[in-house]
Amino acid sequence: MKHIKKWYLVLVLLAFFGSFAFGEDENHQEIDYLLFLPDSGSRFANEAQAMIQLDNAAKYLADRNPSPGQICVYGYAADFANGIDPAVLSRQRALFVISELQKRGLSNDLFADPVGSSSVDLWGSNSDESGRSGNRRVRITLDGDVLTPAIAEVCDFVMETPAAVLPVQEKNPSDESRSSFPWWIILLALIALAAILLLALKRRKKPLPPEPIAIVPVKPNGKVKVLEEEEIRRYAYGLYEKRFGLNGDESGDWYNSIFELTAYYEAQGYRVLLYWEV
Repeated sequence: MKHIKKWYLVLVLLAFFGSFAFGEDENHQEIDYLLFLPDSGSRFANEAQAMIQLDNAAKYLADRNPSPGQICVYGYAADFANGIDPAVLSRQRALFVISELQKRGLSNDLFADPVGSSSVDLWGSNSDESGRSGNRRVRITLDGDVLTPAIAEVCDFVMETPAAVLPVQEKNPSDESRSSFPWWIILLALIALAAILLLALKRRKKPLPPEPIAIVPVKPNGKVKVLEEEEIRRYAYGLYEKRFGLNGDESGDWYNSIFELTAYYEAQGYRVLLYWEV
């Protein structure tokens, strides 16, 4: 028994140094990425930061020349008793980010259908506000790979046109020598050592697969509702009249109309399509 505990201690130390050498995990890298305000599908927690992140994401995606349907956008919501369906709210967030990326030059056919997840606790516990804030987000994937700030960050600028070109910067030889260090060799050595230790202990346990994110699909009842431009325009004008023309803007009324009408018709059992998707 003491011998086994000794080997487990070695494995724990290897895991610690491996995580230290190769940085933070993907969820932690995403912790401040495209976060939304509570109960909102169209307002970010930090608007200025989110706009820069969207600019960088659009530039990164455009540079990779994605194929139609290759970009997927997933919306998420925190678990909180607010009377709002988390699946509807998270889908609104995904749809809003898609519309923002389209404004930055990415065509509609490059995106798969937006996915709204039920409430999650992937980025923090829902027991308090600081934990819930991390779960109100959108995740962008390109051909299955998650887009993180470290990947998409190109520079702090606002992209005026899709064809914006960044200036070429000269490389510092010292930076190149640091970046070319073969970390993958260390990783392979750690993996090989861990495998040898596991074989020596003869404790081959098949790891459990990660728990899938619960997706709430729209019930297939055959009913389809197409949101026409005129219906959206009338609803947006109604929002404008409700506040007597104060504290708002035309673009915000337009997107809020899309979100609210979509939520209304989906609650009636319809599959909602926007007029430009038909």
